[in-house]
Amino acid sequence: MGDILAHESELLGLVKEYLDFAEFEDTLKTFSKECKIKGKPLPKSACGSLRDSKPLIIQKDLLAAFDSGDQREFFDLWEEHIPRSVRDGDSLAQKLEFYLHIHFAIYLLKHSVGRPDKEELDERISYFKTYLETKGAALSQTTEFLPFYALPFVPKPAAHPSFKELFQDSWSPELKLKLEKFLALIFKASNMPKLFTLYKENGQSNKDMLQQLHRQLVEAERRSMTYLKRYNKIQADYHNLIGVTAELVDSLEATVSGKMITPEYLQSVCVRLFSNQMRQSLAHSVDFTRPGTVRPCARVGPHVSDPSLCKTRAG
Repeated sequence: MGDILAHESELLGLVKEYLDFAEFEDTLKTFSKECKIKGKPLPKSACGSLRDSKPLIIQKDLLAAFDSGDQREFFDLWEEHIPRSVRDGDSLAQKLEFYLHIHFAIYLLKHSVGRPDKEELDERISYFKTYLETKGAALSQTTEFLPFYALPFVPKPAAHPSFKELFQDSWSPELKLKLEKFLALIFKASNMPKLFTLYKENGQSNKDMLQQLHRQLVEAERRSMTYLKRYNKIQADYHNLIGVTAELVDSLEATVSGKMITPEYLQSVCVRLFSNQMRQSLAHSVDFTRPGTVRPCARVGPHVSDPSLCKTRAG
């Protein structure tokens, strides 16, 4: 309870911020009134109103560049403040950007008094052509935009029937309205309330944690299989050693009774005791039928520890 009271003001501020963002005006008024009645102080917004925020200033600058036909200023702001993921991945943004390039390409033809400056017009047309050949090429297969790829090559586009709509008085205001709505949506999304951010980050954090736990589980299972194989091998070697030991005890008891141990039996014991690699070596290098050719390890006893001693003596 103490922790809640310590952070109560901040929590109430998160709720207030979200209600304000989602435009629950009546709910926000009721919430604020009830907090006041209960003596729960609501923190003041640290960011100030949206009208004084940086996003609105950027929107105003973009719209001002649109109205004045300042192509470079507009697209510098566009690329700086519109996320690349939106510009490259959102179909609405791509279509809007295409029409914005048309707007600036024909701006002088629509707003110049008399004959437009040829050098500046050529520069705008060249800029538009570069766009069509690069980023704008993605829309070349779209029926809606296909006719506009001929725009830079038409001497008098205002007189061409395919571009008649572009030169109507209503076309630019309608495009500006679309731009305003798009910017409002984009900058609203970039100023999400902290409550939403916390929710989103928590979900992503849980997802990352699950992925990490899954990787750890896969690695643990891999190690477990490796250790299980080692355990099974050790267990098999242990049972083999117990069996050989029991046989050797029986053989020692038999020698006390005067029974002889055959060389073949000793060879089989060595083969069973040593590794697979030593089996081949023993089979070819040790002759149990010749006296004096067997190293001490073949004379089974507790002092034997190095299988490499089981090589034959020369001569």
